[in-house]
Amino acid sequence: MDNNIFNFNNKEEEKNPVGRPRLADSKTKKKSLIIAGCSFLFVILLLVFGYGTLFGFKNMNLKGLINKTDSSEKNVLVEEIKPLIKNVTLKVDTARKVYLTVLPANASDKTISYESLNPKIAQVDENGKVTALKEGEAKIVAKTTDGSDLSTTFSIKVIKNATGYCEFTSLTKTRSGISYATECNNAKIKEIQYKIGDGKYEKLLTKKASDDVDLSSDQLDSDITFKVVYYPNNSKITDYETKTIKKNKKTTKAPSGSCTLDIVEVNKNSARYDISCSNASVSKIAYKIGNGSYVGLDPSSLADTIIFEESDVTRMIYFNVSYVIDGTDRINTVTKSSIIEKSN
Repeated sequence: MDNNIFNFNNKEEEKNPVGRPRLADSKTKKKSLIIAGCSFLFVILLLVFGYGTLFGFKNMNLKGLINKTDSSEKNVLVEEIKPLIKNVTLKVDTARKVYLTVLPANASDKTISYESLNPKIAQVDENGKVTALKEGEAKIVAKTTDGSDLSTTFSIKVIKNATGYCEFTSLTKTRSGISYATECNNAKIKEIQYKIGDGKYEKLLTKKASDDVDLSSDQLDSDITFKVVYYPNNSKITDYETKTIKKNKKTTKAPSGSCTLDIVEVNKNSARYDISCSNASVSKIAYKIGNGSYVGLDPSSLADTIIFEESDVTRMIYFNVSYVIDGTDRINTVTKSSIIEKSN
């Protein structure tokens, strides 16, 4: 036998022993890994986009996510700011917010800064809430903060926060109807109304502070309620006061009674009053100087001296007394005035 052939077969047997598989080379390994990786990625994408509902990805939009990540929103500047109400009236110690129209609606930053040019009259916070401090006028400046450099102003007028009212001083039945009288303090009557029993209110044609209203006998035999609607403190917001006469109330002659008022002495800074009553009791005492508002006094003090500041002009002082005649609910009033000489 040829020795070379023998030797060759021995080498082959050494390289590939019986029962041992041939190992893949490095190129084959890389190729297998690439194929396996691509197959795995394909399976994942199939699960996500083909069967995504199983994993909560039903609404997943890869394209939208990519566009959102790659794109940036444009910065839209404010082009106009305009007050909804430019002229605002406030009472002392009250507050309200001022409002602006900011355009365009899709502006990126609508933040507004506020500043009061007269903070002693009215102050404003970062939200546009204005607080009135004392009588006078102030300007509130509103500015944009987005770089558009726009501004506008609000005109604030602060007025005295005085209270006002109207009330019925008397409401009595007569043979032909109802006689009423009202009294107003720092207020203006809007209208007078009345209703019979639980019916609806009817508006009188008159706005008189006192008058007589004709009613039928059947109406007079029911509860009758009168209402005075008024504007307090010269405002545009109404308020009202009511008074009721119950049915079957006697219309016989009312008990007599009265109160008298005397201004005993008036000096440059003081005035003394004296009240005397017969079959009546005082329910209210008040005074005012000039065109000022009435100041209430203790109704139990039927004689007293009030003190006020001297003035270099001649003024008038007024005293007003309301009283109720004993045995009735009728209120009567008496008013007197006197001159206050000016200081030298």
